[in-house]
Amino acid sequence: MKTRYNVLVKIGEQILHNEDYSTFKEISEDLNLTYQQTADLSINRPNKFINNKFKYAPIITINKISVDSINNAKKSEKEG
Repeated sequence: MKTRYNVLVKIGEQILHNEDYSTFKEISEDLNLTYQQTADLSINRPNKFINNKFKYAPIITINKISVDSINNAKKSEKEG
């Protein structure tokens, strides 16, 4: 299955997790989140970490990877 999402977990400027996944199910299992939490994060819906009083709250971003960016990366690997 093709890679469709990139997940980035940061606290401040420190990157704790940066991986590519094919499905929300894979993301939720790996990060121990529910499917609904994963879906909410993917559309930037507010979650329990945004408006809180935690000193070190993680910032989790899920970005959809475009097919064009994958094709361009493969093309540059072949040319390089």
